[in-house]
Amino acid sequence: MPNTRQYPVELQRQVIDEVKNHNRLLSDVAKQYGVSAKTVYQWVRGNDLRQIRSKSAIVSEIAYLHQKIAQLSQQLHTMAN
Repeated sequence: MPNTRQYPVELQRQVIDEVKNHNRLLSDVAKQYGVSAKTVYQWVRGNDLRQIRSKSAIVSEIAYLHQKIAQLSQQLHTMAN
């Protein structure tokens, strides 16, 4: 079984923020926080994937709601006539 270390979520957020929002090199951030560059890469990549999935879910929900609004508008129009 590989030796995996658990890092606090706040540390992960801080490291991701340094890379993504402060445009720092992944390797520099890894050294600063004493985390392997591979681990930092995995955190950043995982965060990116979560954001993509979240945006996709939001877009899907918006499309569903537009469809539902059209359906309800049609029903209202039918009832009014």
